[in-house]
Amino acid sequence: MILTSKQKQYLRGLAHSLQPYVIIGKNGLSSSSIQSIDKSLTDHELIKVRIKIGDKQDIAPIIAEKTFSTIVGSIGKIIILYREAEDQEDSKIILP
Repeated sequence: MILTSKQKQYLRGLAHSLQPYVIIGKNGLSSSSIQSIDKSLTDHELIKVRIKIGDKQDIAPIIAEKTFSTIVGSIGKIIILYREAEDQEDSKIILP
């Protein structure tokens, strides 16, 4: 999904008050962490992921590709991911 800059700005504003749902630590990016991120995106649509070990510039595109999500922004060691709900009726976030 391609987002406009206004939509990304809106999503970053919504994500401001969120806590990271998944923390990638010393084990790095594993299949279980990808599954956890995928489930969180299914449940919440917009999540934060904290990357403690490794370079977020390398890890973020891999996460986005494997979870079919979009990188909305990144601050420090945190990346913000968004994936639109499969069913529009269940969508919690309505983009401008």
